[in-house]
Amino acid sequence: MRAVVLTGFGEPKKCLKYREDHPKPVRKPGEVLVAVKATGVNPAECHIRNAKLPKAMITIPQILGCDLAGVVLEADPTSKFKVGDRVVSCTGQFLRDPWGTYAEYVSVREALVAPLPAAVSFVEGAALPIAGMTAWQALAPSMPLGGKRVLVLGGAGGVGHFAVQIAKTQGAYVAATCSTRNTDFVTRELGADRAIDYTQEKLETAAGEPYDVIVDLVGAEPYVWGLLRKRGRLAAVSFDQTMQGRQGWGLVLGVVARMMRLKLASALGLCPQYDSVVQDVAPDKGLIQASAPALSCPPPSTHTHTHTLPPPASGVFWGPVGVVLGCRDRAVPYVSVSRTDGGSW
Repeated sequence: MRAVVLTGFGEPKKCLKYREDHPKPVRKPGEVLVAVKATGVNPAECHIRNAKLPKAMITIPQILGCDLAGVVLEADPTSKFKVGDRVVSCTGQFLRDPWGTYAEYVSVREALVAPLPAAVSFVEGAALPIAGMTAWQALAPSMPLGGKRVLVLGGAGGVGHFAVQIAKTQGAYVAATCSTRNTDFVTRELGADRAIDYTQEKLETAAGEPYDVIVDLVGAEPYVWGLLRKRGRLAAVSFDQTMQGRQGWGLVLGVVARMMRLKLASALGLCPQYDSVVQDVAPDKGLIQASAPALSCPPPSTHTHTHTLPPPASGVFWGPVGVVLGCRDRAVPYVSVSRTDGGSW
């Protein structure tokens, strides 16, 4: 089968190899074999490729990726899925599993597969799992959100734009930080009540009244504790500040120590309620909810941001890399990879 295989660590053009003769995965009982129509690309995969995590934890070679949308090719006779069904999944592939989603075929546990609604395209569906599920799980402990005040730090990003829409759909007052170029997108398209331009405004003065929930996607904790209500909750998703200057086991220990320290401080009442969001990949933990047409905000337009990638390895070229942003169309990032003969996969 065709696949993009991680063969080492470093820059993409050096360690990501396009192959047309990679072995096809063999479906096991309880799994569904899927023909991949689109796959998502997430920061965690870049961290793996750059050896941010200990190399001993990472299998080489391997196919990266855990987000997919595609069509069922094979399933158990008793499966709820049949050949030809459109599906979406977060496969849970990470570190040591060599069978990721940057490939033509993936065999995934049926328990991790969900139907892909007809209104959601394959490209959009492939960008739903990690981003949509993370946003849902960050907000879920505070649901229902109706009448609550929610602050999303990083509201224009992959996880952030889902968090804004989910909170607004449930009737919350939502403020979100973003850069100047994204203020209209955050308010007019995602539906946020307030966009806080972090390049022009100080968060502590622009935020207004205290919040019931803060979703931290930029690593701003504990600087935002003062913006929470007395019994407010901070959902920490980003570990960017902890990761700076660290890699390998030093990074792992730093992240774990931070989580334990803040959990203890929260339990002792020294800081607000603190949750570190560790993703559960079961479809009912946000994937099904995030892909539902009812999640969409009011329509307006769709934005596309396109960027140019460095020249890839021989035999393959990168198509557009962008973010399709629009409430009705589910605002999703995607990467298109095509062969030099024009055949897409």
